[in-house]
Amino acid sequence: MPRFSHLIACVSQVLFVSAGAHAMASSLVLPTTAQLAGHWAFKQQDQVCALDLLEQANALAGDVACAEQWLGDKPLTWSPTPDGIWLMNAEGSGITHLNREKEGEYKGRTPLGAEVVLQRMP
Repeated sequence: MPRFSHLIACVSQVLFVSAGAHAMASSLVLPTTAQLAGHWAFKQQDQVCALDLLEQANALAGDVACAEQWLGDKPLTWSPTPDGIWLMNAEGSGITHLNREKEGEYKGRTPLGAEVVLQRMP
């Protein structure tokens, strides 16, 4: 009988975990490029680069050379994801993924492991 109760406990746990994962996945909504387009501050420690996420062609403008110094590759385009924003190079390869922390704030890492933050400018 102990095996049966253990089996029931395991099945219950799996159902609970999968229900939680489904609720979490359904709460992630892909923002539109129009929602994210605008002026942003890209920060590493106390240094700041001004970047513009452009809706047209998902282009990246502003101080791209500044961001390139930290990322090791020139970010020219961007793409929204359900949990953040990808910055991509000329070939369309992802340079870094910035995870959504809260409304208007995204965090990621440089190839060397330093934290970078993208914050919407007022």
